[in-house]
Amino acid sequence: SATRVVQRTNQPSFEHQSTASKMTKSDVSLLESQRKESNGNSIITKIGSTTSLVVAGTFFLVLAYQRDSFMLTFFIGSILNGISSKVLKKVLNVDRPEGYESDDSVKVKPSDKGMPSSHAMSLGFIGTYTSITAINTLGSGLQASFIIIGLVAYAMISLIYRIQSKLHTTDQIIVGSVFGIANSFLWHSLAFGENTLLHSVNIMDAVSNNLLPESGVMPVAYLSIPALVGAAVVGSFERRISNWLKSGDSKK
Repeated sequence: SATRVVQRTNQPSFEHQSTASKMTKSDVSLLESQRKESNGNSIITKIGSTTSLVVAGTFFLVLAYQRDSFMLTFFIGSILNGISSKVLKKVLNVDRPEGYESDDSVKVKPSDKGMPSSHAMSLGFIGTYTSITAINTLGSGLQASFIIIGLVAYAMISLIYRIQSKLHTTDQIIVGSVFGIANSFLWHSLAFGENTLLHSVNIMDAVSNNLLPESGVMPVAYLSIPALVGAAVVGSFERRISNWLKSGDSKK
C-alpha cells in the first residue's frame, strides 16, 4: 500500500512536468515567431529609412558615370517630378498621420504635408522610367523582368516602412505612386519625341543641342550643378540641411 501511495503522489508530478513541457514549447514557438517578425521589421526599417540616401546616391553615381543627354533628361524629369510633389502638397493641404514623431527610426522629422507622398512619387517615377528603359534596351526577357521585379520589391518595402512609421497613410502612398508613374510615362514620351499630342517635342534633342558640348558628354566639373539642385529638391536632404543650419545657429 505504501508503494501505491508513492505512485499516486508522484503521478501529479509527472502531469505537472508534462504541462510545463508543453508550456515551454508554446513559449519557444511564440518567441521564435516574435523573433522572425522583429527581424522582418528590422529589414523593412533599414531599407525604408535609408531609401532617400540610397536612391539619390545611386542616381548621382550613374549620372556622374553617364553624363549624356539620356541621363540629363532623366535627371531633369525627376527634379520636375519632385517639384510637382511639393506643389501638390501645398494645393491638397492634407496632414500626415499622427505618430511618426515618436518613431526612433525617423531621424529627421518632416514638417510638410503628407498628400501625396513625395517618396512614393520619386520611387514611382524613377522605377517606371528605369523599367521602360530596361524593356527598350533588353527586351521583355528574363533580364528585364529581374530588374523590374527588384525595383518593385524595393519600392514596396520602402513604402511599407513609411506606412508603418506613420509618415504617411496608405492613401497618401497610393496617390503618390500613381502621380509618379503617370509623370514618368509622360516625361518618357516627351523625352524621346513619342508623345501623341506633342509630336514636335523631343527633350533629349533639346538637351543635347543646348546643354551639352559637341562631344555629347557633360564635363565632370559641372556635376556640382545637379548635385546642388538635387539636394535642394529632395525633401530629406532639404530637411537635413535645414536641421544642420538650425543646430549651428543654436550652438552660437
